[in-house]
Amino acid sequence: MTPGSSKGFTLVELMIVIALLVILSVIAVPGFNTLVRDNRIQSQAEEFNALLQYARSEAVIRKVPVQVAIDTTAGSIEVSARGEPLRTTTLTLGGVDFRASANQLGYRPNGTATVPDFRSTFCRDDDAGTGLLLTVSGSGSTTLHHKGQNAAGGSLGSCTP
Repeated sequence: MTPGSSKGFTLVELMIVIALLVILSVIAVPGFNTLVRDNRIQSQAEEFNALLQYARSEAVIRKVPVQVAIDTTAGSIEVSARGEPLRTTTLTLGGVDFRASANQLGYRPNGTATVPDFRSTFCRDDDAGTGLLLTVSGSGSTTLHHKGQNAAGGSLGSCTP
């Protein structure tokens, strides 16, 4: 080091670094918020899917009909057999629009569904492009379709199941 020189950053260098950090945060924060909202939709749809699979398996294992009561407004779901609750959950919707084609779905002891072609959607701000469609076939199998797609693979079009 030469005499008179000092270690550290100049004010100009510090201002450039701060300006770059501000620019990066302005670019990254909106993308991060979108990622968080999309993950919330995905996680709620997957939780509902898992609950329906649980209800179907309980019907087969217990060899009794199992009912799934769905309250889309509150996000509450109850799985019961012969009037006895087996599992109850409340989805953490937090800005997620949850809709279903029926407020009750049942599974017979052979695993088939009592509501053929049951459909539910999970969207944000009524935007079908961000929505997920979950379908239950007459055989009882569930399918969680790709974001923004309907059962045929085309555009979801609407958040109404």
